[in-house]
Amino acid sequence: MDQKPKNYRTPKIAELFPELVRAGLAGDRSGVELVTSTAIRVLREPFPEIASALADLMASAATGSANVRWNSTEPPPADSDSGAALVRIITAERALEPVLPEPVASAVHQFIAERQATSKLLREGLLPPRSLLLMGAPGTGKTMLAHWIAAQLEVKLVVLDLASAMSSFLGKTGSNLRRSLDFARGQPCVFLLDEFDAIAKRRDDETEVGELKRIVNVLLKELEDWPVQSVLVAATNHPELLDPAISRRFDVVLELPKPEVGQREAILRLACVRFSELLPTGFLPAVAQVTDGLSGSALVTLAQTAVRRHVVADIPLSQSIVAQVLGAMGGDVDHYGELVQALHETGDLSVRNTAALFGKSPSTIQYYLTKPKPRSASDAHPAPKKTHTRER
Repeated sequence: MDQKPKNYRTPKIAELFPELVRAGLAGDRSGVELVTSTAIRVLREPFPEIASALADLMASAATGSANVRWNSTEPPPADSDSGAALVRIITAERALEPVLPEPVASAVHQFIAERQATSKLLREGLLPPRSLLLMGAPGTGKTMLAHWIAAQLEVKLVVLDLASAMSSFLGKTGSNLRRSLDFARGQPCVFLLDEFDAIAKRRDDETEVGELKRIVNVLLKELEDWPVQSVLVAATNHPELLDPAISRRFDVVLELPKPEVGQREAILRLACVRFSELLPTGFLPAVAQVTDGLSGSALVTLAQTAVRRHVVADIPLSQSIVAQVLGAMGGDVDHYGELVQALHETGDLSVRNTAALFGKSPSTIQYYLTKPKPRSASDAHPAPKKTHTRER
């Protein structure tokens, strides 16, 4: 390093020092990261060792392995009036991977892979994705996915407690939100903003007060400046309520659909755990066929309720599941017939055994088998899944 290369831009590097000091003294982590990223790009060719060392420092802080974590000893923020905690901190290392359709699962794995390759990206002057917007109906696995991402990245999950953060006092909600955001920015974590539409509504909604419009402006700024070391995940059941500018600020946007037949079977099998071995061949595929329209959460509840009844009341598991399915699907004649036909086609149950499951006579089961089979429109023509990644 005795002789600097001809293309070394001394003025450019010198200009970065005041910005770096200013951001450091102000505790502006994203500012420090921005200046450091610029320095890495400038130094990559003339001094690759220095650029690599800077990238490693940023990456170690982003993945939680830094010796010094800014604000890591700071207690979680609390509402100044009630004293209620504004965030919940969850250790998510045992989180289960949600069952997702292939395009969505692939996008999630890519997001995690890029986060885990932070050091490699920073050496090239690139930033890893820092924010993720999850959209979908209730029970499609948005919160579960946030838990699993935190587990894969080996960081804590920090969840905004919306009930504590929202206040009727003018200016208080914005203050609570800003303090929660500052806490999450200060250490490696996944920060989950559930029910995101409650704080990120359209600014042209005339029914909303001015404070919520100011909160949207705060969120827009936060998304642009979010630091590398943590991930911001927002989840909403009502994407149509979001301000249009919000979704464009996220690095990755994913829509989680209700599960299709193959995913429904996988969810049921996981929820039944070892008890699935007690079921006849083809039983769960048949149940998956007739539970079109149920969310993943509803399927888990259905299966776990049936397993508990089996264990506590010694009811045969298949019989317990049939009762739960018919209850969840409405229990009308069409659903009886649909489930009977599905069990007959996919399983190895005789008419007599099927009759015992439903508590019906064999002749009644035979009647259901002769009825025309209803067609599942959603499985025949699945809706397209929406995913996109923001250009960085």
